Amino acid sequence: MPAEDAAGSRLPGGPARDAARSVFSKFRALLDANTAALATMAALERMRGGEYIFDRAFLEQSARQVADLAHQAVYAVNAMSGNRYVALYDRFMAIAAKVEDILAGRPGTDDDRPLRPLSRLRLEDRAKVGPDAAALGELSGQLGLPVPQGLALAANAWADGALTAEAGQALAEALADPACLGQAPALAVALAGERTDGTAVRRQASGLPPRAEAVGEALSNLARDVRSEGAGGAGLFAMVAAAGPAVLRGRMRTFAPEADGRAFLRLELWPEGDPASRDTLFLDRSHPFAPRRSVFAPKPMDKKLPDGQTPLDAGPNGFLRGSALLPFEAAAGLAGQGLAAERLLGAPLELAFAGDGSGGVVFTSAHLLAAVSPDDAGPAVPAIPGEPLLSGGEAACLGLASGKVVPVDETTDVADFPYGAVAVTRSASPVLAPLLRRAGAVVAEVGDAAGHLAAVAREYRVPALFGLAGALAALPPGLVVTVDAGAGTVFRGPAATRPAPDAGLAPDDPEYLILRRLLRRIAALTLTDPESPDFTPAGCRTLHDILHFAHDRAVTVLTDLRQAGVSERPATPLALPVPLDLKVLDIGGGLVPGTSGLASVRSRPLAALLSGLTAPGMWDATPARVGLGDLLGAMGKALPAGGGNLAIAARSYCNVSLRLGYHFTVVDAYLGQNPEKNTIYFRFVGGMAGPAGREARAAFLQRILSRYDFKVEVSGDLVVARLKFIEPETGGEALRLVGRLCAFARQRDTGLTGPADAAALEQAFFEASGLPATAGPGGPAPEAGQ
Repeated sequence: MPAEDAAGSRLPGGPARDAARSVFSKFRALLDANTAALATMAALERMRGGEYIFDRAFLEQSARQVADLAHQAVYAVNAMSGNRYVALYDRFMAIAAKVEDILAGRPGTDDDRPLRPLSRLRLEDRAKVGPDAAALGELSGQLGLPVPQGLALAANAWADGALTAEAGQALAEALADPACLGQAPALAVALAGERTDGTAVRRQASGLPPRAEAVGEALSNLARDVRSEGAGGAGLFAMVAAAGPAVLRGRMRTFAPEADGRAFLRLELWPEGDPASRDTLFLDRSHPFAPRRSVFAPKPMDKKLPDGQTPLDAGPNGFLRGSALLPFEAAAGLAGQGLAAERLLGAPLELAFAGDGSGGVVFTSAHLLAAVSPDDAGPAVPAIPGEPLLSGGEAACLGLASGKVVPVDETTDVADFPYGAVAVTRSASPVLAPLLRRAGAVVAEVGDAAGHLAAVAREYRVPALFGLAGALAALPPGLVVTVDAGAGTVFRGPAATRPAPDAGLAPDDPEYLILRRLLRRIAALTLTDPESPDFTPAGCRTLHDILHFAHDRAVTVLTDLRQAGVSERPATPLALPVPLDLKVLDIGGGLVPGTSGLASVRSRPLAALLSGLTAPGMWDATPARVGLGDLLGAMGKALPAGGGNLAIAARSYCNVSLRLGYHFTVVDAYLGQNPEKNTIYFRFVGGMAGPAGREARAAFLQRILSRYDFKVEVSGDLVVARLKFIEPETGGEALRLVGRLCAFARQRDTGLTGPADAAALEQAFFEASGLPATAGPGGPAPEAGQ
């Protein structure tokens, strides 16, 4: 709080200005720490993507640098907020200690357990639980692919080919636990060992009752068989999993090369218990996964297929059902899942699955095949068949992928996005991260290779090009394109794709395993929703969570500077061509000293906002038409606290509070050169009119702002709009729009009665402003009212 004199009033001049400048300097320090940490995390993720070779010294230096920057962010947000988030220090210390444990080679809390849940396994666990179990856990935890509920028996669960007493006891407890495997109708057991020449021996048994004696006996028999073939001397790995009912079985090889140099995805399917009735399909390795060759086993015309129909049943299009075990759309979906798994794990795969006949499957095993090298890839195939459509941008993740274009935005439902398609978006928003589990590639008009979505793209190894202007217009929906992130180019048409040769460290190299463990404690972002009750210091699980929480709460402090004790007394009155008494508190580069008027404003976001606020035709000085109903509606209405109009400004930041009559507006904006950091927050509430008029004005604001890509929430007469991850020019246009709305919307509620008036006011706004009603900064606008 600013210092006070003996009479209790705030000292004029310096103290409030200094308090504001101090708060903002801490915010800038936090931004700098956040930016540097993201850059370091991006470098670590590039190492995981195989772009570079690295050593342990690099890992130690990078991990400790991120920890130091996260600590700076914790200090900054507490300095800004009066130590409101002291608990964040405790969470930081706990996470930093886990990072040091990894660097020192100390095991995690569950690394020595003989039994570990499949869902918690990752690729870096392969040395302890075997490559197959680790691969299944990776596909489940990273891509969300369905795998059975089950357990992996680690190498230390065995002694001389038999389960240890500790492992046997743990298995018995798991089979008796209803929350684990105790309620499974039947169980399947798989066991693998490795010969001295590196070849694997695998055996399995299924249909076992969920009893410890039956499972233990099956494991002993399988272990004996594997050891009799010369495997298991260096350790045995086993999985015990629930085996639900299935009507269909299948196996997929994601890479099946042909003699002529072509390569397909091979899919084999057979009815449960009838492997002789096998269908084999060869599909393209890129979306939409067109079938190129198929062999269908003869089937009785009157026998039901897995989906419950016979080959002679009529389909929706009038054609007969046919004898294929799985409709093509379902087979294509399986192919997309398989290639997403290949991309994530960095090698071709053989996947086994059990299905319900309608396309729903559970992947029961995942075997990594030998990585493809340039020497054994077969004859060369032209990589890029079409002409370039777009070039430039920045590669967020290297690679090449083909597929149909699907435009996406923050409202896109993940379930509606097809596996393997090319996602094209205006902004590389973190909200799009779940889509990358399915996307074959992603192209964004606005984005940064150090941002969160870029990190997720590298995590899933999805080729990504950001900052490619005009992508939405140049890449229409349904067009088949090839994204070559390394060349920074999008081409028309598909390309022959192959698994990328392994040019970096192998998945079981010690440095690579340490890197993956580090990234789980450093770069993963689990704290994503600021509105969630879990968005607390205690909810932070990683250093990235710490940074994200600190940044979000620092922004909250900035939007509340007036309530934090910053007075408008030392602010500079600004001479404007409209009847608005506005004072500006310059906290660093916001104004040209010794001048007033619009020309004195150096703050980029404030200048853009005021340009719209003072635009011709926006400011209506006519007295509002107030009726008795409006007066009665306004009587007793609570108004936001504070009086007068104040702008807190720096070169790249402004926080503006406007109190105009009975409505109250807040605009908080950061507009720098890094699109990843640029953000606009707009809040509008209040009015003189009754509830119907105020809500109609809120509907009007929502219609306009939605056209310009703002994410808008409306509750009664309260409107909250946000726009993030924007280029500086786009942000300037959006702020000029907000300024026009602030001027145009004042007093308009007294002439509104319902939704129809909101539509009419929308038309009047565009006529008065001269802005196009069909497009905004982000491209074509939705229909009115959407």
